[in-house]
Amino acid sequence: MNLPTKLPLSLALVSIGLVLTACGGGSGGGNSAPSSSKTSAISSSTAVSSIAPSSTPASSSSSVQPSSSSTQTTSSSSAATIATCTVDGKQWNICVTDNNNWGFEAGSYCIAQSFCPDNRTQFPSLDTRDTPVDAAASTKTKTIYSYLKSIWGQKTLAGQQDVTWKDDIDMAQRVFNDTGKYPALMGYDFMNYGMTESWVQGLNQTEEAIAHANNGGLVTFAWHWRDPALLNTSNVNSANFYVRESDASKNTDFIIPVINGALDTNSPAYSQLNAGIDLIAEELKKLADANVPILWRPLHEASGYKGDGWFWWGRTRTDGVPQAFAQILLWRHMYDRLVNHHGIHNLLWVWNGQNAAWYPGDDYVDIVSHDIYDNTDNKAYKSQIAIYDQARKYPAENKMVALSENSYIPDPDKIAADNAWWLWFMTWNDSNFDQTTQASGTHADNFWSGDYYNTSAHKTKVYNHTNVITLDELPDFDLPK
Repeated sequence: MNLPTKLPLSLALVSIGLVLTACGGGSGGGNSAPSSSKTSAISSSTAVSSIAPSSTPASSSSSVQPSSSSTQTTSSSSAATIATCTVDGKQWNICVTDNNNWGFEAGSYCIAQSFCPDNRTQFPSLDTRDTPVDAAASTKTKTIYSYLKSIWGQKTLAGQQDVTWKDDIDMAQRVFNDTGKYPALMGYDFMNYGMTESWVQGLNQTEEAIAHANNGGLVTFAWHWRDPALLNTSNVNSANFYVRESDASKNTDFIIPVINGALDTNSPAYSQLNAGIDLIAEELKKLADANVPILWRPLHEASGYKGDGWFWWGRTRTDGVPQAFAQILLWRHMYDRLVNHHGIHNLLWVWNGQNAAWYPGDDYVDIVSHDIYDNTDNKAYKSQIAIYDQARKYPAENKMVALSENSYIPDPDKIAADNAWWLWFMTWNDSNFDQTTQASGTHADNFWSGDYYNTSAHKTKVYNHTNVITLDELPDFDLPK
């Protein structure tokens, strides 16, 4: 099948040479198979952050509420009219009331002084929470959270991404064949859920995740959320998630509906968002019923390249609404709908926005993560300490930090030496299905098989390293709900 290219290669490298890509996804139209390429794009931001905690999640999260933190401050009116903050190349006024996030005052969007990336340069000052942000999290979910907290700073979980759109590819087995060990953490994706064509694959991700968990493993899910306007219609097989593909047929025009600083609850788009969340809620409930906690990573890579998202949940807007603010509104609404409306309590919330100004708040995030595809690594297997430290500074609380997608696997010895303690790594999948090319080990779309990124010696070292936890080394999480 034709595997279309994912994104145009029109971007230059940042000075530190880190190159991020939108994670592999697919087109949805016609009989074409999903795109497998991990085409390069620049790191979205080098901003860092240390902000005060956001308020406790309310029953409705359609708007960003002012913080109840004792660190809340108020700027003078004169300062608010002249002071600005640069976010993704745009200037925004400083809010009069500092709510530790974006705001909407006197009919205009603004950003809190404390939330401006230029003012967020310190490591977090508050301790890591003892429990998940969802106070009603299941017993097993809380147990896994406690376990993750106990190993952070000492060990790294070995993770491998499944091939969402090719059911007969067993990435966990490929890892075992090469290293003699299985990954502790497997990555899955709800990308094709809702699609109906006979050629569609990847609709057994829930069952595969349950099987891995039943074998003692940990599970993470992402969601390449296809166009919500089409997702529950007869045109679902044409639904996509890109906004700036070179092939316009792979794009979507969907935009997060925002009015007067809140989600527009009267718009058709709002109902379509809810229908999409409800669709995936049914899968998350199946996982909850099977007592499988999920490291839940929705709205991933939201900020794209310098605030110009490659997915609709981070697209550039023309209505004056900061796209970072729109993403925060959607993240908080998704949290509210899944946790409070649907009563789903097996989720640990992994935020992957990759930009300080897009952070939704400490009360909505358990773990911060970053995706790294470093085209300059050249098999040095660097620890990626700069990005690790950047990610650590997004929240005010000390949040665990994970490497949620990678090409080169950081050397465990360099992780320890640099104190870049990624909670896990998640090597992307093999996406070139030609057996000859795969065997040659020279195809850039095969992130595990072959040695284009990670040599056999390096993979063996990583999976047998004392600081790396594999499936056989996980404790027994088989506890009551």
